[in-house]
Amino acid sequence: MTALFRTPALFLLLAIAAGLASPARAQSTVAEGQKLAFDRGKGNCLTCHVIKGGDLPGTIGPELKDIKSKYPDRNELVAIIFDETKRNPQTMMPPFGRNRILTEQEISAIVDFLQTL
Repeated sequence: MTALFRTPALFLLLAIAAGLASPARAQSTVAEGQKLAFDRGKGNCLTCHVIKGGDLPGTIGPELKDIKSKYPDRNELVAIIFDETKRNPQTMMPPFGRNRILTEQEISAIVDFLQTL
C-alpha cells in the first residue's frame, strides 16, 4: 500500500478517535464541574444554592435547576459566575473569576455541570 492510500486512512482513524473521545471528555468536564461546585473550599455553590445531589444546601440563592433553559446563552452563565456584580451590584454572590477564586477553566467546567441540571 502506498503512502497516498495510508494517509487518508490515518486521518479517518484520527477523526473517529476524536469523535469517540469527545463525549468522554465532556463527561469528565461535567464531573469536574460538579466536584468544584460541591467543594466547600473552592466553588462552594452549596453554601447558597440547592443543587440536586448536594448535601446541606443553603437557601440564600435560587435553586439551581433547569439552568440550560433559563440561560440558553452559555456566556451569560459564565459572566454571572465570573462577576455577578457587573449585572447585579447588590448581589451576595462572590465574583469568583474577578477575585481569582476560580480559574476560567474551572468556571467553564462548573457551567458545563450546571447546564446538565
